[in-house]
Amino acid sequence: MSEPSVSVLIPTYNGERHLRAALRSAREQSHRALEILIGDDGSTDGTAQIVATAAAADDRIRVIRHETNVGAYDNLSGLLREARGEYVKYLLHDDVLATDCVRELVRGMQSAPEATLAFSRRSLIDENGKAVPGHEFPALRDRAGTIDGLELGDSVLETCTNDIGEFSTALFRRDALDLDTLWEVDGRRIDVVTDVKVWIQLLARGPAFYTPRTLSRFRLHPGQNTWNPWAMARGERDWVRLVDWGIRQGFLRDPAQRRRAYSRVLQMAAARLASMVDSPEHGPALETVFLATTALVELGADRSGDAQGPLWRRAHGPGARYRFTQQLDVWTRTYPVALAAPSLAPEELTATVEALRRVAADGVAEKLVIAVPPHLLEEAVPLLEEALAQGPDIDVELVPSDAPATLLRAPWLAVAPPDRRWHADLATAVWSLEPAGVPSAAS
Repeated sequence: MSEPSVSVLIPTYNGERHLRAALRSAREQSHRALEILIGDDGSTDGTAQIVATAAAADDRIRVIRHETNVGAYDNLSGLLREARGEYVKYLLHDDVLATDCVRELVRGMQSAPEATLAFSRRSLIDENGKAVPGHEFPALRDRAGTIDGLELGDSVLETCTNDIGEFSTALFRRDALDLDTLWEVDGRRIDVVTDVKVWIQLLARGPAFYTPRTLSRFRLHPGQNTWNPWAMARGERDWVRLVDWGIRQGFLRDPAQRRRAYSRVLQMAAARLASMVDSPEHGPALETVFLATTALVELGADRSGDAQGPLWRRAHGPGARYRFTQQLDVWTRTYPVALAAPSLAPEELTATVEALRRVAADGVAEKLVIAVPPHLLEEAVPLLEEALAQGPDIDVELVPSDAPATLLRAPWLAVAPPDRRWHADLATAVWSLEPAGVPSAAS
């Protein structure tokens, strides 16, 4: 039986320093049924001569030369479009493959036909090709075999860590991806972590084959985005979008996983923002902090966890604006009691009842209570009934008290105008009445 064909795809731009090593590792693969497809994206250094020399020496090499730079996205997708192999294996021009890399990964895919990709352990080398001490990538498993796709995707998204590796690490079927949306999530282009987007898309469809053998070497050098704070900030913005999109692909089914994922993005973005805040380029980090915060608030507010549409749209929509009118600890739990102590002015009582309706509708509190001074109890009953009749019915308990803040033990929710302090800051959280600016009364 003949070996299945594999296309090794090498995108390059001004890669003369490291390209020869990458090409050599591709040409020396023990799996011989392969083509080597090079995309030269308008290089202005010696790249063109290097690939021309290699192509003249090896008829498996094809070169696509872009006279004008088309950018990394179009170069990567153009190579995939031109590939002829059953399987494809990207090799970035500064990385190198072990001699048995393609053979081992193809055998893994053959041993597990349900697998959507195959990958291996990788090592880190410096710009001179030497191992970087103290930066070993841990093995995900002790032996070769499949890993459940949802399990692996959950790990990647929850920790915001690319456990699979860069493009040079994996192999997958050529027809597994939609070229029209290859680099997009929810209609927005992924800026930096494009590899993770591809892995998550594949893992949503099935398991991955993994071998603990180190079959590729990722080169770390000063020309990479790893050294560019603005690029890293955009990468963190990618992560928050990928977490949100991944949830709708079937990952992170437990709300606790989602909270951990968004919290991890928030932690990374906040640190990035702190380091860049004096730079005009801190915008992506600030947006990521906002998106992750919005998602965490949403998780507390929407008990169903079934958010509709992309996060970038939800975060800038009316639902998020409504939630951000309240202090955010309103949304972090369900309170046993929501307590209001309004004056009996009709405007304030009406606003209070409407606020309690919203508290009930949003599931923020289990019980609704209004406290009034004992000498005003009889007067309050018809006024409260009139306010309740103006909208959907809710169950509100009316209690007499001259010191409503002492009625309950924490946790409890106060419902009050923004300028009212009857709760004496003893409430766990305060829901501000809408509209704000209702008449104030001494308390």
